Amino acid sequence: MNVSLTAALRDVVDERLRSGLYGNASEYIRELIRRDEETARQLRALYQAGLDSGDPVPMSDEDWAVLGAVARSADAGPG
Repeated sequence: MNVSLTAALRDVVDERLRSGLYGNASEYIRELIRRDEETARQLRALYQAGLDSGDPVPMSDEDWAVLGAVARSADAGPG
């Protein structure tokens, strides 16, 4: 299998190889594929958990306020 990369993506691969974490580009690509598969598995599990959680419940104004506060604190980053 051959894969064509843009110069920018090739630079990313080369940087990973220089880090010493991967012996060659194939090792890095295989690791990315494994991570993608794991992420997809986790998303499927979360989706199923949502389906299994019961009937939907409308969010209250308080729910939205709490969610907004959490999002704002995440945007602020670590102290």
